[in-house]
Order: sequence, then C-alpha cells, then structure tokens
Amino acid sequence: MNNNNFDPFQIFEVTHDPCAVLYVRVVRGIQITKGYYQDMLDTPDPYVVLMVHGAPNCYQRTSSIDNNINPEWNETFKFYLNPKLCTEVEVTLMDANYTYDEMLGEPQRISLHSLPYDKVDHTLKFNETSEVVIEMWANHRCEPQLRFSLTLCREEIEFLERRRKKVFEVMKKILGEDAPTKERDVPNIGVIGSGGGFRAMTAYSGVFTALVDSHILDMTTYAGGLSGSAWYLSQLYSHPDWPRKTPGELQEELGRNIEHSPFWLLSPQSLCTYISRIVHKRRLGQPVSFTDFFGCLVGDTILKNRLESKLTDQQDILKKADVPMPLYTCLHVKKNVSAEVFHEWMEFTPYEIGLPKYGTFMKTQLFGSKFFMGQLVTQHEEPPLHFLMGVWGSAFCIQISRLLRDDKKVKCEQDISEDMEQERKEMERELLQDMSTQSDEDSVSSESDSEDNESRKNYKMKPKKALKISKNKTSSKPSFWKDMFKNVYQSTHMLKSIEGRAAKVHSFMRGLSMSTCYPFSPFTEPSSASLFDDLDASYSGANPFSKIFEMYPTSIKKLYVVDGGLTFNSPYSLVLRPQREVDLILSFDFSARPSDTALPFKEIMLAQQWANLNKVPFPKIDPNIVNVEGRKECYVFEEPGDPKCPIVLHFVLANIKFRDETKPGVPRTTEEEKAFADFDIFDDPKQPYSTFNFKYPKESFDRLTKLTEYNTLLFRDLIIEKIKYCVRRRQKHYTEIKRPIRLGDIRKLTLSREHSRDLETYLGTLDEV
Repeated sequence: MNNNNFDPFQIFEVTHDPCAVLYVRVVRGIQITKGYYQDMLDTPDPYVVLMVHGAPNCYQRTSSIDNNINPEWNETFKFYLNPKLCTEVEVTLMDANYTYDEMLGEPQRISLHSLPYDKVDHTLKFNETSEVVIEMWANHRCEPQLRFSLTLCREEIEFLERRRKKVFEVMKKILGEDAPTKERDVPNIGVIGSGGGFRAMTAYSGVFTALVDSHILDMTTYAGGLSGSAWYLSQLYSHPDWPRKTPGELQEELGRNIEHSPFWLLSPQSLCTYISRIVHKRRLGQPVSFTDFFGCLVGDTILKNRLESKLTDQQDILKKADVPMPLYTCLHVKKNVSAEVFHEWMEFTPYEIGLPKYGTFMKTQLFGSKFFMGQLVTQHEEPPLHFLMGVWGSAFCIQISRLLRDDKKVKCEQDISEDMEQERKEMERELLQDMSTQSDEDSVSSESDSEDNESRKNYKMKPKKALKISKNKTSSKPSFWKDMFKNVYQSTHMLKSIEGRAAKVHSFMRGLSMSTCYPFSPFTEPSSASLFDDLDASYSGANPFSKIFEMYPTSIKKLYVVDGGLTFNSPYSLVLRPQREVDLILSFDFSARPSDTALPFKEIMLAQQWANLNKVPFPKIDPNIVNVEGRKECYVFEEPGDPKCPIVLHFVLANIKFRDETKPGVPRTTEEEKAFADFDIFDDPKQPYSTFNFKYPKESFDRLTKLTEYNTLLFRDLIIEKIKYCVRRRQKHYTEIKRPIRLGDIRKLTLSREHSRDLETYLGTLDEV
C-alpha cells in the first residue's frame, strides 16, 4: 500500500446491488389475423408491444410491418431490472390503423420469478391462431456508470496536486520566510459567496477583482457559489477570456448585461424561443418545470452569446490549475416535505455532480440522464449552463410570477422585502400542506402507475397514420404549449407548488439499494439532537434541520432540486467536506438584512447549526462580537485549540470606511468622490440593492463593485496573516489535520480486516511523520 496516496475515506465502501438486464428479442409473427372477413378488408399491419413492470423503460415496441401476416421483426429490447424483485413480461399484439390501433387478442404474460440467464424461446398465441415467437435471456451488469465512494473523484484529486504546486510557488513569493517549506504544508483556502440575486453577483465581482489584484486568489484552492454568487462564478468560468483577462477587465461587460431589466426579454418572440426549447426537452423524455423557463431568461441576460456553454467546458480552464476550482451547489428536496426540514446538498463541479450524503456521484455530462440501479438507461445531452443557473437561483421564480401576474408591474419595495423574508416560510408551509395529503409511498405508487398508464395509452390510442409518418419519434402533447402560456400568464399554477417551481430531473439514485447515509464526517456518529441551546433565540428557534439524516426513497423517479438559499444562504457545505481539508474560509455574505446596522450573522449561525449536526468542525459564532469589536466589514471566527477547525473570515456587506476612502489608506478629497460613496445598501428607501431587483444602472453597479473590492482589500493584511497562521498550524499539527480518527477508535468501526489494517498502517505512518 502506498501510504502517501491512501485515502482514509475509501474504507467506507458504498456498495449497491447489481442491476440485471433482460433482453427480449421479438423474432417473428406467424399467421397474424384479425379474422377471415376483416382480413379481406384490411391485411394486418402488426407490431408487438412489450411491457415489463418495474423497469424504468417499461414500455417498448417493435416497428409495424405493413400488410404482412408473417412479419419478421428480429428486434431486440433491453429492460433494466432489480433481480431481487419478481415481475412479468406482458406481450401485446397490435394492428396499426389510421384511426385507433387495434389489439389482437388479450395480452400474454410471462412470469419472471427468476431471470432466464440462459436463452429461452417462447411461442405466444393470440386469438387462437396468431403466434409471436420471442427469445429471452438475462445477465448481470456489475459495472455501474455512477461512482459510489466518499472520496473525491480522481480528476479533483489530480487538480489538487497541480494546484498545490502552483500555490506553493506563489506563497514562497508572497509570504517570504513564513511560506511553507514543503508542499504538504500548503493550506487549502476556500472562497465562498452567498446568495442574493444580482446583488450577490455584482458584489462577488468586486470581491474577485480584489482577490486577483492582491494575489490572494493565486493562493486559493476552491471558489464556491450559491444562487447569485453561483451566477457570477458560472459566467466568469464560462468566459473565453478568463483567466487571461482579470475580473476587473471583464466587469464592464457584466455591468452592461444587467444594466437593463431582463424582463424586456419577455417578448412574444423570446417566449416562443424559450418554450420551443422546453417543448423539445420534454419531447426527448425529460421532465420540465418553470425553472427551465427561468434558466433561459437568466442565460439570455448574463451569458448573452454563450448559451451553448456547458459546465464540463470549465474543465479546460482547470488543466493548468492556474485558477481555483469552481464549486456550485443547490438542494435536493422532497416535494412533500419542507426544504428547511429535509434537504440534501447537491454538489456541482466541472467533473462530477452528486450527493455526498450517499456517496453517489455521476459524470457532470450525465446530469439529467436516466439511471436505474447505477446503470445508464437513457443518456440525454448535457444540460446547458443556463439551465443549471436557473436551478441554482430557482428561488427567484416567485418574482417572475409576480411580474407576469401583475402585467410586469413590480409590487412596492416594502412588499417585496417582506416577501423575501418570508420565502423560506412560504416554501415550508406549502410543502407541509402537501405532506398532510401525500406520503412517500403514495408518491412512489402514483409515479409508477402513471408511467405504466401513459405507456399503455400511447400504444392503444396511437393512430396508424401518425405512427407511420414518425415511427421512432415521441410526440409531445398538443396542449403543452397552450398550457404553458396559460399557467404563466393566467393562473401561474406552476409556481404554486414545489413540483412546478423546482427543477426536475431523472433521479440518478433510482433503484439503488441504499441502506445508510453518511454525514459529512463519517468517522463520527451523527446526532439529531438539538445542539443549539447556546444560540440566540432570534437566530435559532426550532431546529430547522430535523430530518436531514432521513433516507430518500430510491423508488421515486425524479429529483426535485431548488435554490440552496432556502435553508441557509451560503455554500459552506462545499468547503466543510473533510475530504477537501479546507483550512481557511473567506466567506462573503451578501444576504439581505432588515437594515444596514442589523446583525449580519443569521446565515453563518445557521451554517454553524448544520455543521454541528454533521459533527463537522466549525468555529463558535458569537453575535455579541459586535458589542466588543463594533461594526466592521469583516469578523474572524476561529478555534485556536482545534487544528482541524477551519478559520472563517466572515465578510459582510457594509458601507463603513468606504465612505471616507477610495482605497485603503487613501482618503476621499473631492465632493464627487464623497457623493459616489455616500449610499446605503439596505436602508435606501428606493432599495436599489433589493434581492428582487433585476436591473442595475451603471452607478448602482459601480458603487457596489467598488465597495466590495475596497472591503476585501481593506483586510488583505489580515488574510495574509491568517494564511501564515494556517501554514504554521499545518507544520505543527500535520498528523492531527490529516488524521480523521484516532488509532484507538478503529476497533469501534465496523470495517473489514483489510481496511482496518490499511487504516491502522496509514495512521501509524502519520505518527512517524
């Protein structure tokens, strides 16, 4: 064993039952007849329908052969099955007609109490005279197309190795004698930005400008975003000039893109374009929701001519490891449980997308494809980046419904502010109402039944003319286009439920035999007990994460993914994964507050609650720090006695010293300079920086970007100081930082003898170091 490459998280084997594949070959038909007199009027045009209950692709059919009573089909079909479940193959002989297709005799059923791993032949009779010959065989597919592991993927690990070398060289130049002397002592630094719509996107632009100009970003390993901050990251990393051009040089283009409200795009021509894209997606067999529409709108506004961009395109930027790795996140929720009560953080990187809770990941290009028991059943084209941007910021669908419902007249800012504060409660209320009338089991049953019923309807009602013109195409419902406009412009029904508002994708976990989930720190037992008694009641209240360790039923066909800000509005989950070993978190909080002087700790305290539940080291957040240190642009939270606990530099959105200085240490002298900086963020009665403001005139954009740029540069020396501290901490406590468990605790874990020996050897090697 190479102890340098051993990853202790790999000892947690995430295993699943293998999938079986049933092959059914429809060979031929013999003496297919509708009866003597009917055959004289119309020779049969036979085809065969196969239905296998419980399979994700349960309905499949042969082509129809015109005017042939002894057709030769020789067509083979695949059905993915759970070999532990009994099912049956239902075979139906059909005749294609110009009006309604006709069933020739009753369907014949073949029981599959055990799968035929050796080829077997069946001759099935219909109407006592017609026969259909089929062959069946099965095998196990042992190599899934999903990755089951708690470790980071190979591509990310290789990126980290390249990035560490680059950061090591930069630190030697910037930190001088305080720089690490070995690559292993290079700390991992993560930059994260909160949600907050265009305010967060604009503010994050100023932050990145400062981080690049101060060379802090050159020492950073990860850059994470949620909602509005994810919009900024995705547009930056999809820009063909990044990183050749700096964020400051690209800022003007971003400002022009959002200088006018995106809702001017809601012209009939644009609507037709958007909806045609959605109809096309639906025609390909993928679920759609209003988030698809919203993603088109966001993409047209922010990306402009890069609408064909994909998340995997960002892999090219990471090849040389010249910039941090971008991380994005959203929530997977149940459609009948509050997003605050039950949620699972989903990670998006240029390499993988998945749920760390279950150690289940897929290649990024496969997001939205159909899986069953880890097998790729139907591969769809990788979704465009603007669809993912719609997912990451899907909470704003509620604002679009207002604009459409009110004939594009926005409510007064006070109403919008109140709605913004109530968004999480509204989501919880409507989901809990659904929960009172529907259980998970009901949801599973209804989805399964609808799949089978829709399939039956398709082959029993399809006319011969349509079938022969487009035999291999799936037609969309004619009413969909009309219903979409009706839902948007009249009832906005799609936006009144989680099923309509959340993005829907095929569940890549469908059929998996999950028996356990893994907290972010799997070497310790999770606890659902309340750990927040010491928190201020105005922030904590009832435990908002009471069901985060519940298992999601894998029999459900779809995943519902929503804006991560519906729990807490900052992507700490991305950088708190112990596998990423982040030592220093530069957290930029652009979240809304009731006023400029309100305490800016609501989101970070929710993050602390979540981290405590997951037994992830996180510094204690004391809101009383304001009484000691006063109002500041940045607060430091750390636990000096715990080398595993990351240091958090919490940057808040505040206009304090910026009013008096153009740059740190450079006072404002002219009236023009003073007037430019004399503005409020949350106390301005016009609310130019409201979360639901989608229009940023040049002055508003420039003010906010310059403010966050200044605030970041103001604490450059503090950031450097904490980086140096992290270097010293790694040098002194390397074994403790790299050690996820004590040697004496190995026997408490249920491990294989081989894994226990590997982990003991790994920890012993660290002791020697």
